[in-house]
Amino acid sequence: MVSLAKRLEGKPFHIIAAHNQHGTKENVVAYLKSQGLAEDTPNVTVTSFGRHPMVKGTGYVPYYMVFDQHGELAHHHMCGPYHGGDGFKMVEWVDNLLKDVSAIYLGKEPYRAVPKLAAAVGKKKNLPATILAIRKKLDAGATGAEKAELERLVAAIGDYRTRMLERADKLVGINPSAVIPSLTALLKDFRGTPAAADVDAKLRAQKANKDLKTAIALDKSFRKSMKRLGKMKEPSAKARRKTAEKLTKLIAGHEGLPITAKIQQAIDELK
Repeated sequence: MVSLAKRLEGKPFHIIAAHNQHGTKENVVAYLKSQGLAEDTPNVTVTSFGRHPMVKGTGYVPYYMVFDQHGELAHHHMCGPYHGGDGFKMVEWVDNLLKDVSAIYLGKEPYRAVPKLAAAVGKKKNLPATILAIRKKLDAGATGAEKAELERLVAAIGDYRTRMLERADKLVGINPSAVIPSLTALLKDFRGTPAAADVDAKLRAQKANKDLKTAIALDKSFRKSMKRLGKMKEPSAKARRKTAEKLTKLIAGHEGLPITAKIQQAIDELK
């Protein structure tokens, strides 16, 4: 689930994890946060007892539910050796779903007046040129169904841009190393259009941001320590304590950085 959430963040899929047998929702959320996911990660919901009309006979077992970009249940998978395996089949299924999913969510309504432009937007195919083509048609005085669909495309592109900008902000406290690559990719999507100006400004600011550089270094050290601990089959209390002490020293003096909240969560879990 952690792997899927990191790969799908910002894409039009939603994962719900439910565990009806042991533990609590709070325990699951705490674990996810210790693995680097924020509680409000866009693609993930954790529930202590998940129900859906298309899911039958779950009994008392943990399971995943994956919803597609239209909010329809695309796949669900019971976990554990007695209920269909360990979840890797779900990962394969989602990978197959991603081959067809639109990169930009266009909504449920079909695009009959401008199908080619809609397809190009959905696939992010040469998005700057597509944006200019949409604007050209609107400026030329498109009317009726064509105008309505073009305006829906403009709104969809705007929603995508807003979501990705917000995602870049959240990455500062979750995975700071991904902030600049994320903004660079977003700038490529809008380069040459008016919408590129503030993306470019944000990218420049982050490249010059000393706090971000510090956060990246802290996060790398944190991940290295957790990876080392994770290689142990059953980390001893002593190993956990030493790791917690090391991480405490790591964040000393950097309490104001967003990334320290994630590291502090891990420290609390280790204690």
